Amino acid sequence: MAQNLLSRNQKTRQDILRAAHDLFVQQGYHGTSMRQIAKNAHMALGGLYNYFESKEAVFKDVFWEYHPYRDILPYLNNAEGDTVEEFIHHATTLLEDALFSHPDFLNLMFIEMVEFKGIHTSEIFQAIFPQGMQIAQGFLKRFQDQIRPISPYIFMRSLLSLFFGFFITGVVISKYTPPEFNTDAMRQITDIYLHGLLERK
Repeated sequence: MAQNLLSRNQKTRQDILRAAHDLFVQQGYHGTSMRQIAKNAHMALGGLYNYFESKEAVFKDVFWEYHPYRDILPYLNNAEGDTVEEFIHHATTLLEDALFSHPDFLNLMFIEMVEFKGIHTSEIFQAIFPQGMQIAQGFLKRFQDQIRPISPYIFMRSLLSLFFGFFITGVVISKYTPPEFNTDAMRQITDIYLHGLLERK
């Protein structure tokens, strides 16, 4: 009985988060009310407040639930390659799939940065940072004979910049650009990341 109740509660919570996600993406944070979330989740407004005390509490859980970090870290752990180039190219291919399977996340990120000044991002980053650092340190140790000494912190930041920069430009402006802007873009950008702009003599 208790297990069935827990399952029902979990399903109701998921229904709420799914309804809120769709509304936040379509209408923005201020354009969405708790009443609308309750209606789209097929429940009474009072029932919604049994699960969440405020709209901000709903947004926080939506942001955590739909954040792509759940895919990003396992993909990085599963990247393969015998050389730095092979490994990074495989990792960026996997991450391209992970990021673009969450195209609506950018809408949530804009809400997060404008309305909440990144407070929930800070919480997520603190939660996943140790795992990210383990991956970065493992990579640098594995390929230490192929790359110059690099701080694992800066290496991790450089990867985040590469991935999220690619994601933002892909979602926001790629549809307004000529085909050449997108053709084989991740591979070519990764090559620039690996080898720089200067022609090798």
